[in-house]
Amino acid sequence: MGFVLSIFLAAASTLLAGQVKPGATSDALLLTHVNVIDTRHGLILPNMTVAVKDGTIQAVAKIGLIGGGPNLRVINATGKYLIPGLWDMHVHSAGGGGAAKPWDERILFPLYIANGITGIRDMGGDPTILEQRRKRIESGELGPHMMIAGPVLNSGQSDSHTIGVNTPNEARQAIDTLKGRGMDFVKILDVDPGVYWVITEEAKIQHIRFAGHVPTGVSASEASVMGQASIENLSGVVLGSSSEESQLRQKMLEAVSKKDWTAYSQALGRAMDTYSASKAWDLFGQFVDNCTWQVPTLVWDVAQANLDHAEIAQDPRMKYVPASLAKRWASAKLAEETEAVPLAQRKSLAAEHMKIAGLMRRAGVFLMTGTDSPDPYVFPGFSLHDELELLVKAGWTNTQALQAATFNPALFLTKLDRYGVVEEGHAADLVLLDDDPLKDISNTRKISAVILGGRYFGRDELDQVLEQAEGMARSE
Repeated sequence: MGFVLSIFLAAASTLLAGQVKPGATSDALLLTHVNVIDTRHGLILPNMTVAVKDGTIQAVAKIGLIGGGPNLRVINATGKYLIPGLWDMHVHSAGGGGAAKPWDERILFPLYIANGITGIRDMGGDPTILEQRRKRIESGELGPHMMIAGPVLNSGQSDSHTIGVNTPNEARQAIDTLKGRGMDFVKILDVDPGVYWVITEEAKIQHIRFAGHVPTGVSASEASVMGQASIENLSGVVLGSSSEESQLRQKMLEAVSKKDWTAYSQALGRAMDTYSASKAWDLFGQFVDNCTWQVPTLVWDVAQANLDHAEIAQDPRMKYVPASLAKRWASAKLAEETEAVPLAQRKSLAAEHMKIAGLMRRAGVFLMTGTDSPDPYVFPGFSLHDELELLVKAGWTNTQALQAATFNPALFLTKLDRYGVVEEGHAADLVLLDDDPLKDISNTRKISAVILGGRYFGRDELDQVLEQAEGMARSE
């Protein structure tokens, strides 16, 4: 029998909340007196009731109507703020990237969920592991929604994380394999220009999107025109904003072919020194016109730029890093492992990318949050909140930063009918905050509860999840 939700339910909330164990699936979940953040329009809807049933938002209104049932949970959310679940649109959850090996999902996934991240886009890793994990999550195990690329396409040899594509035929075969295996998109690293063109054409034929880095021999402008869905880590953008772009690209190509990283570094430095505001603005205009999304991963830049700081290893979040990896991260050699870009230059590059991210936002470029976790000192889950704060530091508003982790990913994935907003008919992937993120973006860290597919995880249970992840990390 249906009943009308009104003021009297707030008084009953304490009694009803005890009827369902935290995290258990309820027939119905009601959040009363909550301030809903409208990420579509950047507004706050005060003192609302949000009704959830069967993992879906049934209503968002001052007064709601929902059918009764034996398992009903009511949460009095007076003074709290409700946002959609966050998305990290650049991770490597199954190896690949800078990760030495895949993290145990029993450590990794709880870190995402406890930080309000209910969806991830995996930008390259072991496809077997990714497929297995996604199937288990879809069958009901705890974990974020996953969009996966599988192995990345790169020049050279193949391994568990990479498909070597050195000829047009290899490129066509790779696209066919990834499409047939059910990957959501194709991730590109650094391939020859001729191979890149074949990848782009074959991806269009196969109706599968391609994303990733801009290869050294291809301009960011060309990648945008060819339909690359997203550019990661702002790759190619510094060079594309240089008044000496053509000459410097040739020097970089020669340096890569000879593995002359000193020459490569010098060319990159020159690209930063010859930044042209008008050239950058033209490039950003092309990104807008071609709907080329950007995932800056500023938090990764900051981590790379600070590998020589001893205090970075004292970060309290290190307790969640598997012990075997923590030892590697603490190694003094880690700061010297990236041959192409010396440590001092990484600091300059981090600052340049911060500036570019702010300019892109003002130019109207489409942007999303991503972290590149779990690379060294890029902590799964936690670092997305770092990224949000860096975006604001770069000149974004709090609203724009929040949209980059909620509304924008859903728009990019063409899943705005399910994710990215707190609206009727959408998935009940939600984060309940103790304070207003539109006032201060750091308030996204003040998580009172996470709701994933309608399952409610209160603060106490999230703390237990983190404690268990910490214990497992110590034994890894």
